[in-house]
Amino acid sequence: MASALMHTHVTDVLGQRLVSRALGPGEIVNLADIEAEFGISRTVAREAMRLLESLGMVEVRRRVGLIVADESHWDVLNPRVIEWRLAGPGREAQLRSLLDLRIAVEPTAARLAALNASDEQRERLLELTEALRDMGGRGLGESEEYLRADVGWHQTLLRASGNEMLAALDGVVEAVLVGRTRHGYSPQVPVGEVLDHHDTTARAVAARMPEAAEVCCRSLVTRVRAELVLPDSTVVSPAVAARRA
Repeated sequence: MASALMHTHVTDVLGQRLVSRALGPGEIVNLADIEAEFGISRTVAREAMRLLESLGMVEVRRRVGLIVADESHWDVLNPRVIEWRLAGPGREAQLRSLLDLRIAVEPTAARLAALNASDEQRERLLELTEALRDMGGRGLGESEEYLRADVGWHQTLLRASGNEMLAALDGVVEAVLVGRTRHGYSPQVPVGEVLDHHDTTARAVAARMPEAAEVCCRSLVTRVRAELVLPDSTVVSPAVAARRA
């Protein structure tokens, strides 16, 4: 396996161990053990640990070495961390947390997009809305094509806000949408109300109606949260329950 691929593999395995608490806070991480387990060089092992350190997941302590950091230090908005957490035992709690973030952020982005979006961005939102409705009507809600269109819709909205901080969250939104689909939280036939909210939000942005765009987008993300993860994380939507039966 090429060095870059091995580095990615090792980092993914260790990252997933950290989020699952197989390696808990305060535990020492031994580079020699990592080298032996994965059959890698000290250089590759160090590169993997440097990445985890940059994410706040491990830290270097003098005379101790590398230790697992407390979760409060993690870069929880990094797409890699989100991906690992969505693949772990706390998946539903992570989905709920990310959807709460979207409820707080995306309506504001929609309001700003109605004011600041370029003509091309307004048209793009409408085009993607039509694509989502078409694929949803054909039962392709779990398809890669639907996922890419959905990611594109939400990323376009964030970027169209004209706010660099909101635009910087496009990777977060992509990670949660991809993770939701990969782990079976997207219905084959999207809820009609969700598609309607995409449509009304896009039309409000296109018509330069900031208040309407904000209200419609809030309805969208609130409805998505209710459909995918209910407030009690032990209770899930019918679509998810059916997959677990």
